[in-house]
Amino acid sequence: MAAAGVCQAVHLRMSYVQPVEPEGRRSGYAGQGLGGPPLRLLFVGDSVCMGIGAKIAAPLQKACADRLAALRGRPVAWRTVGAAGADVRELCAMFQQRVEHDAEQPGCRGAFDIAVVLCGVNDGKKFLQGRLPSAFGEDLAKLCFALRQAAPEGSIAVPCIPALTEAPLLQLWPLRHLVDHFFQQFEAQKEAVAAADSLHCPTPPANTLPRPTDTRLWASDGIHPSGEGYAVIGEWLGSALACV
Repeated sequence: MAAAGVCQAVHLRMSYVQPVEPEGRRSGYAGQGLGGPPLRLLFVGDSVCMGIGAKIAAPLQKACADRLAALRGRPVAWRTVGAAGADVRELCAMFQQRVEHDAEQPGCRGAFDIAVVLCGVNDGKKFLQGRLPSAFGEDLAKLCFALRQAAPEGSIAVPCIPALTEAPLLQLWPLRHLVDHFFQQFEAQKEAVAAADSLHCPTPPANTLPRPTDTRLWASDGIHPSGEGYAVIGEWLGSALACV
């Protein structure tokens, strides 16, 4: 069974074509008209933050910020540090570059009230290069440490969103079983890092995620969510962050 699943995974890896990255801003402002200073929300992540599979950029972030603003009753200013295909090491380097850039901008300095880290899939792709789940955990801890240094009073969330196991293209047996078992190890590392550093690690109930049969919630590649699918995940995330 394992050999068959590996063969399916290799074939998928060789034949998969990623959708074009949508154009548009990956920063914004939610809660126009609400009083009080804006809550500063930072997203650090991979293709999920880029909106791969959607027609517009950052549908997850926008939906999350809109829900968070509504629940908190205050505006939310959000921005993104990320790149499609980036692993956690690369995300950490990108964030540190952003901090250095922000240090030159008056009143900015990379501060945030809440940071959300969305990662793991691209680290899993490095497994055959010897990058074990334990290495992912170490790299994630370094990223969270860099975030903490940039905003000592800020909150950090590392959500466990196992949406990949629900992707329509990965429902073949035994591939689905293999993918689920493999990426559970990375989700476990997120939980361990969160527990060690007193971070938030929300996990959505299974019935809140896009299901494989919800075709309108998935992009044409069968791997990434569609704009509507990202919005579903973003709304859940905004609700989870309201309690942070």
